[in-house]
Amino acid sequence: MNLKNTAGVVGCFCAALLLVACKTPAPPAEAEGTILYVGPAMADCVGVGPMTCLLVKDAHGDDYRMFYDPIEGFDYIPGYEYELRIEVTKRENVPADASALVYTLIEVVGKKKAGLAIDSTAWELSSYLSVSGTMDPRVEKSIVNMKIADGKVTGNAGANRFFGGCEVDGSSVRISATGSTMMMGTPEVMAQENQFLKLLQDSVDYLIVGEELRLRTGDGKVVLTLVPAIELGLTANVWQATGVNNGKGGVASILAGSEITAVFDADGTLSGNAGCNDYSGKYEEEGEMLKIGPVGQTRKLSNHPEGIMEQEANYLQALEQVSKYRIDGKVLELRSERGSLQVSFIQQEQE
Repeated sequence: MNLKNTAGVVGCFCAALLLVACKTPAPPAEAEGTILYVGPAMADCVGVGPMTCLLVKDAHGDDYRMFYDPIEGFDYIPGYEYELRIEVTKRENVPADASALVYTLIEVVGKKKAGLAIDSTAWELSSYLSVSGTMDPRVEKSIVNMKIADGKVTGNAGANRFFGGCEVDGSSVRISATGSTMMMGTPEVMAQENQFLKLLQDSVDYLIVGEELRLRTGDGKVVLTLVPAIELGLTANVWQATGVNNGKGGVASILAGSEITAVFDADGTLSGNAGCNDYSGKYEEEGEMLKIGPVGQTRKLSNHPEGIMEQEANYLQALEQVSKYRIDGKVLELRSERGSLQVSFIQQEQE
């Protein structure tokens, strides 16, 4: 064998091996840090005192558990599920009542919408900070709700509908000066309405704890709590009128001691009591469009309370003007083609 040729072959073989080794990528280094999944809502918990905790888990299939410590560098926004990579280090010179570990965000690996969100849920008032400084429940049978969408807030404050601008940035919220209709309610409802509208404008951030929305002022004080509102349909409800167009360009509240009801059946029949007489007729619904009539009624007369027959005539005439409707929480509004309010209703409480 020619040794010179053999050496050449071996040299080429080694060079080929070296070339293959250069082209083969090295295995990726293992990512540093610990993966932690964070849920879309918080939970009430007790640490040194009452507080709210993040809900976290270590793997997709695990149950959420309470997490009592902050994660440095992590800006939590309710209504999202997060996959985080965090660094866990031991704290030196641990202060009293502090955790021995420090949690620091390395990166947000994933973030997706989940659960309730402030701007994709209709909310109903549960409690509010009263003028006396106590958290009071909503006035019984009053309708107070709000919905935030497309930079606007709308809703019912108790006696009046309201509207305004709204900016949501992360967990911060700013609601601008609101406008409203000009109807009057009971003194108790009006006091609640005024305070509710004031607190909306005072709020600067929010939490979602379980299924409860909590609006807070700049000092971290919760001033409004709201829960998801039940979205009703036109049918399968008894609607009780709260205001009727008087035919003179205004909407009058229902006379004390009287009641007007409406039931829209799925077969296209409308029936109810107009205050003194029962009535019935047909209706047609398509989208937000609504046409009512003709409507027939019984022929009873009454003068108790005073003005009831005039109110009844106004109500039946208002039904003929209806061309569209809107449901907001438990409130139904019937409007004319030009948008003027003809009749407002609330869902009648079931016994």
